[in-house]
Amino acid sequence: MRIAHFSDCYTPRINGVTTSIQVLKRALEREGHEVHVFVPRYQLEDPAEGHVHRIGSVYMPLQPEDRMGVPWPPAQMRQLYRQKFDVVHVHTPFNMGWMGYSKAFFGRTPMVFTHHTLWEEYAHYLKWVPRKLGRWVGKQLCDFYFRRAKAVVMPSQEVAEAIKARLRCPYEVIPTGIDCKALHGGDAAAAREELQLGENEPLFLYVGRMGKEKSIDFLLQAFRNYRQAGGQAHFALIGGGPELENLKRLAREIGVAQSCHFLGYRLRDRLKDYLAATKIFLFASQTETQGLVLLEAAAAGVPVLAIKASGVNEAVDPEGSGLLTSPGQMEEFVAAMRRLDSDHDLHQRLSQRASRWAELFSDREMARKMTDLYRSLRT
Repeated sequence: MRIAHFSDCYTPRINGVTTSIQVLKRALEREGHEVHVFVPRYQLEDPAEGHVHRIGSVYMPLQPEDRMGVPWPPAQMRQLYRQKFDVVHVHTPFNMGWMGYSKAFFGRTPMVFTHHTLWEEYAHYLKWVPRKLGRWVGKQLCDFYFRRAKAVVMPSQEVAEAIKARLRCPYEVIPTGIDCKALHGGDAAAAREELQLGENEPLFLYVGRMGKEKSIDFLLQAFRNYRQAGGQAHFALIGGGPELENLKRLAREIGVAQSCHFLGYRLRDRLKDYLAATKIFLFASQTETQGLVLLEAAAAGVPVLAIKASGVNEAVDPEGSGLLTSPGQMEEFVAAMRRLDSDHDLHQRLSQRASRWAELFSDREMARKMTDLYRSLRT
């Protein structure tokens, strides 16, 4: 099949949606499909990748990390609309999503929409818009695609249960797949050398966007409590975002700046090095639809400590790939952190089980399910 994907974010912008699209593209290509991706142009140094088409874009004042795709230049738009595809797959509900919808509509091509994230939970980024209005706009944008898609893909069953009443079409639960082998064999020594850590100094890790919705301030305060109780680990945080400087400031204010390492963005190929050096992966977000990074940590054999939430609950096998604590319960979270850090047998057991758990979410299985869905829409 010839498949077109549309997204408002892609490399060099690193986030869960970008990772999901890249993994899906490569998995579908291994199955023999021709996969084209239409995304905004970020800069002259956009990574080269086959069948990735960069659309004209403009700067977003409120979100400097992102770009807003625009239908320009005209020659490129004419080339886009002349192409024939068997399926159009839209991954975000904004400008590029609209281009995908119009391509599907005018080309009489079935459209699939993946509900990657709870977009209404990001209303706080619209700084000049009242929160309630921003949430309403986010909901309406998604409902537009829910009403017009031939099928909607949900990354977890919990999200499907919460959203299905708003749908006007069939839906499938297809978790984002992971390439488990790509997360094996990391160079722990290289990561420790960069962080100037000794071989026996434990390391905790967070990977993801530095945004309010990720509750990283909770992780920093929990880490402070852990250190005050005698814990010796260091905490590395990989990722960028609008809250990065505020989080650095918080780390200084609560006295953990010396043991916290804010690494910013890192090449994806290096993630396995940091995971290889990590003892516990920490996560507190309450706005996930799947928690892909939790599965990636599990694939590397790193036990996860996270807070119960939609999306997270299906990505972590409690007492299997990690531990889950109750929302808002700082003491419970810190106690679990200390337990994982000090109980060697528990840590070893979870590490071994985590790798087996992650295999259930392979990219091969995801590609098979997505291919079956695409083909069902063409009959």
